[in-house]
Amino acid sequence: MNTVKFAEVLVKEKMLMFGKFTLSSGKSSFYYIDLRRLPGHKIFRDVVHAIIDLVSDIDYDMVVGVATGGIPLASYIACITGKPMGYVRVERKTYGTMRSVEADVSGRKILLVDDVATTGGSLYSSIRSIQDSGGHVATAVVIVDRCEGASERLRGLGVPYRSLYRVSDIFRAILDLGYIDRDFRGHIERFLAGGCDE
Repeated sequence: MNTVKFAEVLVKEKMLMFGKFTLSSGKSSFYYIDLRRLPGHKIFRDVVHAIIDLVSDIDYDMVVGVATGGIPLASYIACITGKPMGYVRVERKTYGTMRSVEADVSGRKILLVDDVATTGGSLYSSIRSIQDSGGHVATAVVIVDRCEGASERLRGLGVPYRSLYRVSDIFRAILDLGYIDRDFRGHIERFLAGGCDE
């Protein structure tokens, strides 16, 4: 799916919002991307197929989603590819089995998926949990990279990282479509002037 169509859906369905937000990383942001509702939209199927195409050259034998946003994505990918699926809790359970990885990942090559990445903190802790459980993360992939350090953080772990969309490309698309009011146009232009990590 092209970036313009994806950006249009995000804005129209209020999955991309502007205002004052605090992210899970603790950072403040003038925008928020909420993809938890994406699985309920008809374009989710196209997004999932695009992710599968994006990782078609990767050798993996299990799909693991980062809770909670990565779980529907991992489920759909697993159903289409026929690979087993699991998920990683961001925080370890404090009862029962007290584990953070809900799958037997030992000796497996993992495709780790999540919906959005900012600093890469959730991906980082998920990779560590998978490694501690005997698995190997072949690649981490997200639908949207907010371009705030995730790529660099995962590079430091030696884990390949890919994203279907970068927020900078989404912002360019919504500027071109005229979907942004004057109040936030300046924020977007300053963000774009700052660049997006590769």
